[in-house]
Amino acid sequence: MSLKIESITLEQFRAFRELTLCGLGRVNLITGKNNTGKSSVLEGVRLLANNAAPDVIYDILRHREENIEEAEEEGRSADPESLFQVVSGLFHGFLLHSEAPQPIVISTSGRSSPMNMTMRLGWLAVERDSAGKYRLAPRQLSFWGESESIPGLIVETKEGTRNLLLERFGRHSYPTRRGFSESSNGTRMSCIFVSPYGGEGTGMLGPLWDKIALSDREKDVVEALRIIDPQISAVSMVGSTRRRPTAIVRADNIGRPIPLRSFGDGLNRLFGIILSLVNAHGGLLLVDEFENGLHHTVQLDVWRTIFQLAQTLDIQVFATSHSWDAVEAFQKAAAEAPEEGVLIRLARRGEDVIPTVLSENELAIATRDQIEVR
Repeated sequence: MSLKIESITLEQFRAFRELTLCGLGRVNLITGKNNTGKSSVLEGVRLLANNAAPDVIYDILRHREENIEEAEEEGRSADPESLFQVVSGLFHGFLLHSEAPQPIVISTSGRSSPMNMTMRLGWLAVERDSAGKYRLAPRQLSFWGESESIPGLIVETKEGTRNLLLERFGRHSYPTRRGFSESSNGTRMSCIFVSPYGGEGTGMLGPLWDKIALSDREKDVVEALRIIDPQISAVSMVGSTRRRPTAIVRADNIGRPIPLRSFGDGLNRLFGIILSLVNAHGGLLLVDEFENGLHHTVQLDVWRTIFQLAQTLDIQVFATSHSWDAVEAFQKAAAEAPEEGVLIRLARRGEDVIPTVLSENELAIATRDQIEVR
């Protein structure tokens, strides 16, 4: 099974003036000190895999609390400067509104079809086509444009160009009143993101559970949970459209099913990771801060499960960590796996972020000799 992404380049995105990661593997662990761009790599992959869908852009901005605009009253639009600030963090350098940033370019190579995406800020205008329908179109104006122009985000992929209103990404965004619809999101690759806090509410995972309930994948989830608590024999979701779904488990030493939340953060974190993994069949799994909530004594078995399921289900995994325990456990699991695991270390050098990519053999030497790779 070929890898979806063998290399990736991110230009003018977040902390990266230009970053290229080559020689990627089936399971990739990204390490580095704080503020070196580990999470940004995951965001870049997520944007590209989802064809820069507006809901994904909004979620990325919301997660970092960047989507704050001045307009808070319903029906009142924010001014262009505020709208620019909502998305400015995506562009390299956090430029001021008076500066037109260089476009973001994210591209990959692989044995399957390579991907390429460009995102730039610009001005849009409402036009009416021959069928009488209204659509958004770029205006060839200076960055500040004219009063009737609308601040927008212009996305270009191999499927064509999409024009998105900046106002839809604000925290207090409201449905457009202009009577037109934006172009479709295009084709998305299967890509599931697990946040550093993924597991704080199992009800959020209800739709993922519904997709694998009563299948062999359900057994994979139970076996993974047994890494932490061998007494667990079954798991399910209960609830309805009126009641938020809740994960419950059956344990051999407890007389009745009880909520998964009762077992602590570690088990819930593992549930979120593995449930997301088995739902990413044929696609990508992104895990930010893998080690959160997981005791070092279980991390090796968790990595083993990830390696095994990633190969079985044709999934490519990208995870981040700054924990030596996670790196060491990753190296041991990678040494046992038939498909290569790759560790990427990011480090700042001046204004640039420099990657060091360690293959399985190089990582084994680093961990054996206690070489700092976090």
